[in-house]
Amino acid sequence: MSAAALAAHIWDLPEMRLARVVGTFIADDGEVSLWPVVAKLWAEGVAVTVPAIDDADRLIFTRWRCGADLVPGRFGIPVPARGEAVDALSHDVILLAGVLFGPGGARVGRGRGYYDRALAFRNAPDAPMPPEGPLLVGVGHVFQWEPRLVCRPQDVALDAFASPDGVRRFGREFAPWN
Repeated sequence: MSAAALAAHIWDLPEMRLARVVGTFIADDGEVSLWPVVAKLWAEGVAVTVPAIDDADRLIFTRWRCGADLVPGRFGIPVPARGEAVDALSHDVILLAGVLFGPGGARVGRGRGYYDRALAFRNAPDAPMPPEGPLLVGVGHVFQWEPRLVCRPQDVALDAFASPDGVRRFGREFAPWN
């Protein structure tokens, strides 16, 4: 039920309906499943990517095609066996897992800063406001929302947080739970 509710809220984002390349993740360790989202993306011919860690210890986005074999990646999280890398800037939307999410787009991951380094172009001194590039959407359970969480200067702020209970947007078009 929560995966279906989450998928419905994600598909309510206007950017999702227009997207041609979407970064997703394969749920691990209690994360909300994105299978309903991924199935619809594939059905609509949208390119899907998932994060992987390359040999240089960097997060890259790897193309995930329908029916592709998955193999254990770094930290045992599945990745496509033969997926090609897709540049972060070529994405329309990136759905990010996390441990905690908070106001202003704050996100706590698993503590290694992979996403922050891969998306650092959003924090460049000359980055336009509002940020160009992909819409960054944190995805989690509503209990992962922490109203006191703050974004540190080295953190890349999210544009929205999606849970089975709804979507909260920041920055681009802030609105309370919709």
